[in-house]
Amino acid sequence: MAVVNLGALNAFKAGEVVTPKTLLEKGLVRKLDNTLPKVKILGDGEFTQKLNFQSCIVSVSARKKIEALGGSIE
Repeated sequence: MAVVNLGALNAFKAGEVVTPKTLLEKGLVRKLDNTLPKVKILGDGEFTQKLNFQSCIVSVSARKKIEALGGSIE
């Protein structure tokens, strides 16, 4: 499993969708055994973007920050 802190997601623009594939494309995760890893989003760091998360595991603290900014988690 790959772990990504919210603070690292400022590379995304507001309204973008965050998935394991888009995280790979931006260089925030890498393939494990030549496959996309499962991704867990943690609440550490400064986070200021409204983003939509799909196919990611999200910690409780990250969920609070994401939803406070109007983002969504699917």
